[in-house]
Amino acid sequence: MKNYFRFLAFLKPQKYWIFSAFILTVLYILFNSSALYITGTFVKTIFTPAPVAQTEAQIPEGTSAQAEQSPVSVDDLIPKLSLKDKVKNVVASYVESDDKTETLKRICIILLVTFTLKNFMAYGKRVITGLIEFRVVNDIRETVYNHIHQLSMSFFDNTKSGEITSITFNDVGSIKNMLRMSFEKIFLVPLEIIAYLSWLVILSWKLTLYIFIIIPLIAIVITQIGSSIRRKSKRIFAQVAEVLNLLTENLSAIRIVKAFATENYEIARFKKENEKYYKLSLRQRKLSSLTSPLNEAIGAYIAVLLLWFGGREVVQGQGLEADDFMQYIIFLFMMFAPLRELSGLNNTIQIGLGAGDRIIKLLDTKPQIFDKPDAREITTFEDGIALKNMVFTYKKDLAPALDNINLSIQKGQMVAFVGHSGAGKTTLVNLIPRFYDVTSGSISIDGIDLRDLKMQSLRRMMGIVTQESILFNDTVRVNISYGVENASEGAIIKAAKIANAWEFIETLENGLDTVVGERGVMLSGGQRQRLSIARAILKNPPILILDEATSALDTESEKLVQAALNSLMENRTVLVIAHRLSTIIKADKIIVLKDGRIVETGKHDELLAKGGVYSRLYELQFAGEIEMNE
Repeated sequence: MKNYFRFLAFLKPQKYWIFSAFILTVLYILFNSSALYITGTFVKTIFTPAPVAQTEAQIPEGTSAQAEQSPVSVDDLIPKLSLKDKVKNVVASYVESDDKTETLKRICIILLVTFTLKNFMAYGKRVITGLIEFRVVNDIRETVYNHIHQLSMSFFDNTKSGEITSITFNDVGSIKNMLRMSFEKIFLVPLEIIAYLSWLVILSWKLTLYIFIIIPLIAIVITQIGSSIRRKSKRIFAQVAEVLNLLTENLSAIRIVKAFATENYEIARFKKENEKYYKLSLRQRKLSSLTSPLNEAIGAYIAVLLLWFGGREVVQGQGLEADDFMQYIIFLFMMFAPLRELSGLNNTIQIGLGAGDRIIKLLDTKPQIFDKPDAREITTFEDGIALKNMVFTYKKDLAPALDNINLSIQKGQMVAFVGHSGAGKTTLVNLIPRFYDVTSGSISIDGIDLRDLKMQSLRRMMGIVTQESILFNDTVRVNISYGVENASEGAIIKAAKIANAWEFIETLENGLDTVVGERGVMLSGGQRQRLSIARAILKNPPILILDEATSALDTESEKLVQAALNSLMENRTVLVIAHRLSTIIKADKIIVLKDGRIVETGKHDELLAKGGVYSRLYELQFAGEIEMNE
């Protein structure tokens, strides 16, 4: 239950609303149980004929009746009154009258008032608990979302997107159900049980002792079944994440699915995972459905036991009066309803905690990359970037992705990284914005280790244009100005013109206010890339990272994008991962990587003259271009 209390901590800001809900619940129970008691108590008084009055002359001398007329003091009577009789006397002083019609009228008025007030209390309680529920769930979801954004890139490398989506929405949604049931029942059910139990004690404390047999039995049932439900719920939510991940992956690759005619294969995959979810859910439902009838059966055995012992005493005239016993039985059966709800509440809580365990696991995941307490802001870039004896490994048991890297990049230089796939080019440039920390050695900017700088200030110094242009399902305006607060329309248009994007933007139906669709699906690849470049131009960073920014484009688009990139690279320090070597001929420095090591460094002409790895790469690519032209 530790995680349950962690979620209840989200209730603290709502304490005044919770107190209000508690008061309304108490009033609801008070009005409900009082109306039942008053009705049951005085039905006999109203509808039983009055006894025939006897005169003193009709009472023989020496009889017990005459003896009863002997003076009795009030002090002698009071100690003989039971708690039940005392309560009856108090209520009778307000309800009972010598005129039975008047008593009936008072009861009707009391019933109307109490049931009206009871329902007002119920309505107010539900509105308030709904307000608390939605506020708390909103806070939990925002906490999860905020925490996700604090986690390091390694977390996203090792966690499926479907898993993250499932936790943020499905699991938090289950917490919502748990909290809804908790808010509606956590006060009401225990207080109802206490209220009905109190009336049972008032009516007959001896019979009520038998009821305490039911409490440990029900507690055992609730605990055993609840723990099993929680385990099954965790497996269900994990399977939901698998289904959601498969769906997300399939939709994102729908072109490939259709191109390879693998629809049936993908449908079979989905059916298999969905079937697992169905079977897990069915097992959980069978178990949770067992709780209520099992508890009710236990309660029925106790009720029969009480009916036997209590009824026998009534018949023999040794215990309760008949009307009091009937009231007792009514309150007893009314108490079974909240007892059933209590078991249902526990089931809902356990299902919620199955999801809650996954949420807590996510919230307890610590970012591997974080700011030191004394981390410094960086606002300008004056000198250069230095990598010294740098080694980087993705996981401890893997070989280094980069090994013994020593490199100096001066401000204003264009430095290109080339090499075969898997050589470590993208890994190296991902270390510059500190998406990952080096395993050993260091990377510094203006002589300051990146780990001593605040990450956000460091990343504000950089603009990134990747091979896959990332656009949001929003307007052209928002996508260009992303990350730049209060950008003017003039600045946005200027950036678009420099990026060779304004010409096609003007042809869009709503210009800058045209929604580009999910991942920019409404635009061509070249158009998406030019918007990404416009975004980087508007940000105006001193350091620019280009990760194969033109490799996925056709020749015509590449020319437009390359022209935009040339404008973007002016007066900046540029780190380029090159797919087409013809785009880096003018680079100040070309770094050739092989198996995570720097094997060559120099300018284009120098590297060609060496006849090494770069020369062979250039010859292969140049020969391919000649064949294509021929």
